[in-house]
Amino acid sequence: MFNHIHDAIHWIEVQVKFKVKTDLIRMRTAYQMLDIDLSDVKKIHVAGTNGKGSVSSYLSHVLLEAGYRVGTFTSPYLVRFNERIRYQMKEIPDDVLLELVNRIYSFNLEFEKSYGENLSFFELLTLMSLLYFKQFGCDVIVMEVGLGGLLDATNILNYDLSLIVSIGMDHMKQLGNTLESIAFNKLGILKPGNHLITTVSSDLHDYFKDYVKKVPATIDIITKDIVAVKSDLPLIYQINDVKIELSLLGSYQIDNSLLAYSAIRYLFPSIATETIQKGLKKTTWLGRMEEIDHHVYIDGAHNTHAITALIETAKTTFKDQPIWVLFSALGDKDIPGMLKMISGFAEKVVVTSFHDPRFIDLKPIAISYDYIENPFNAIWKMRRHMSENTILIITGSLHFIGYIKSNFKKTCD
Repeated sequence: MFNHIHDAIHWIEVQVKFKVKTDLIRMRTAYQMLDIDLSDVKKIHVAGTNGKGSVSSYLSHVLLEAGYRVGTFTSPYLVRFNERIRYQMKEIPDDVLLELVNRIYSFNLEFEKSYGENLSFFELLTLMSLLYFKQFGCDVIVMEVGLGGLLDATNILNYDLSLIVSIGMDHMKQLGNTLESIAFNKLGILKPGNHLITTVSSDLHDYFKDYVKKVPATIDIITKDIVAVKSDLPLIYQINDVKIELSLLGSYQIDNSLLAYSAIRYLFPSIATETIQKGLKKTTWLGRMEEIDHHVYIDGAHNTHAITALIETAKTTFKDQPIWVLFSALGDKDIPGMLKMISGFAEKVVVTSFHDPRFIDLKPIAISYDYIENPFNAIWKMRRHMSENTILIITGSLHFIGYIKSNFKKTCD
């Protein structure tokens, strides 16, 4: 048992991250032992390679605007562990988190005695979120998939609505090295009788339709051709006669907000259009083309799919402005591929390092680019030589931009 929140968080973070599994029996057994009843709660499941966090935030803000009690579960966090579990979009307080970790710690010991093995980090975290949401009597919970979908811990529930944002090449070690194998894993969130809404690219539409028919379930595929973009900064678009204005930047936010808009229309048809508009406009999400200082942005693009979206956003949002990029990433990513894409559009690229157990030395990979080991020295040097019009984008990893955001003000001011 723990007396301090830092010790509690440390314990859960050092638990086994991935356990080999071919089913969800272990997780379902734990859920049943905890006797969590969410049968009277509306449940939305959000899967996809990129954009899950933004979609979850859009949904939660709209539902909050409509007067619902909303629980939101997302991962990973950017600055604080508490970001993962939210009620009314407020991070779980330290004292409540400490109580939850102590409860799940005791339960994990009990579970190991009866089941023969303990639970993984993400299984424990998912169960904590469900306990918290039940405790607060949520009307709706928005659950973001951790990895894939089929065997993800969040997939033990039967959801009222399933959403898949996008499919791209990431986590191939766990999900396979083709778009179809990754799509198959993410489509595993569907159960018979479910409804799926998705914004996946057109090359996967037939695959999705065939899969859904076999479940059997139903599907709506949403495409951007139903909208007319009115402005890039701020981002404004129109669906029929409905004008949507967003606070978040990035052309990819059209897909994300459009998916949330469609989900609300499907599951909560009584919510007024004006309420949806207000909720979408109020939506914020850390680390998504977020301006942390004048002309300095952080973006959590952490795979080639997300880098493509970032480049498109930079070109449309910062027309005719020089773009400089500070890049770092973890060793399990396609770093050469990401850097090649970035160097194709950015005027200057600097590679750096940051503190993380999974970080590997990028110096050998970055031989074709400027390399400055300390990221804050890199920011300082780059800003000294930037023109007034230059945009600096810091990207490559959610962990990297979280590290930058946590330390930026005290280091760079």
